[in-house]
Amino acid sequence: MQLIGRDGEPPIFVGPGRIDIRSSTTIDFTMFATPTDSREAFHRLIRARDNPYQVSEQFRLVATDYQGTEWNCGWTLPVLKGIPKVGWPLVGKLNSLVVLASGPFVSSDSGIELIFHPKLDLPMNKMMTSVSSLDDREIERRLSAGEHTIQVLDSEVKFFYEPFNESLWVTARTSDRLPHPFAENWIGEPLRILLGQLIFPRLVARNFGNGTAQIWLRPSPRRFENSRLASLLGESPLGAPAAFWNLYANLLKLIADSKNEEGQPNFESHRITRFYEEISQATQGSRWVLCMTLASAVEGLAGMLMQPNERSLDFPEEDVASLRAAIETWKGDAKLKERALNLFTYLGQRGIASYLRDLVKRGVLLKSQTDAWSEVRNAVMHGSLVSPWATEEEDKRIVALAELVHRITHALIAAHPQSEAGRPPTSN
Repeated sequence: MQLIGRDGEPPIFVGPGRIDIRSSTTIDFTMFATPTDSREAFHRLIRARDNPYQVSEQFRLVATDYQGTEWNCGWTLPVLKGIPKVGWPLVGKLNSLVVLASGPFVSSDSGIELIFHPKLDLPMNKMMTSVSSLDDREIERRLSAGEHTIQVLDSEVKFFYEPFNESLWVTARTSDRLPHPFAENWIGEPLRILLGQLIFPRLVARNFGNGTAQIWLRPSPRRFENSRLASLLGESPLGAPAAFWNLYANLLKLIADSKNEEGQPNFESHRITRFYEEISQATQGSRWVLCMTLASAVEGLAGMLMQPNERSLDFPEEDVASLRAAIETWKGDAKLKERALNLFTYLGQRGIASYLRDLVKRGVLLKSQTDAWSEVRNAVMHGSLVSPWATEEEDKRIVALAELVHRITHALIAAHPQSEAGRPPTSN
């Protein structure tokens, strides 16, 4: 093993060690290290500890296994375990293991292969039959989910299970609309939105189409209990297969067609995905945190839905200009005058509350949902605590808030030019 700093620098530590994959959520390493320069190595450990947000001050772990294969283990913050006697015992956590693979077993097509573990129970249109026999006598025949394929973004995305394997496999060929390196991230984002879970692939293979591939093994976040509020689908995919795959395809198209501020595709999660990631985590916290997260998500999603022509002033422009002129000529306290004039920065923008009321008039949202948002937002955003235990009234408001998030998301999907979705429902 080698612990390396910046590119071009010699190793800081070398020595034998091991990588422990203790569970699907954790990858650790232990290294019995020898510093190339003891004084410098000690200072580098201190700098890495004191500057956790500076990647350039951290270490990169490179490991070579017994077969001579080199694994890039990414950035890590090693910790000295005990006082060095013969070697320096270092331990740390890893975010991934990466290896470059080649040979006949690597796909010759440009594309991706993902493995999600533990398995996701998704609806499949092809079933798999397993037969158990004893001395040529069939004793059991069992049907289970097998495979489902969708055509989207000029590519074929295949979801499938293998016999006696507790994982979901996903493969897709790249295309101009589903290119490297974005495809491997985009494929998983609709699953997080639809299922209300932090679903990331355990294994990622990026096939370059020339007989080589980069392969990552990554920790998988734990699955949450009682996170249904964070699910756009709102029910088990097995009970709504058509709705699930329709929403999946439309979300994937929306995510792939979005651009960042530089006009480039997003490598990180789409903003909609980020909101659902936060909501799914908030379902595991306090009710106050959940209310704040849902209320904030409503504002963020509604701001995304609002079109430029819908951002007109809440008040007649001439009235705003007249009021500003009156304040500018006021001869009172200068600081109070300055504070009043600062309000015009936001007075020229349409408020989210006004926009939500307009969506109610259009039949996109329900008044009961926007009323719940107004009540909760005005309370929690100003420090008022909600009840720490469940009450019927507050539970109804939380459910209404979650439904509001989902309805705005449906409206965003329907507004996408490539969407095949209809308008969101107008009644429960």
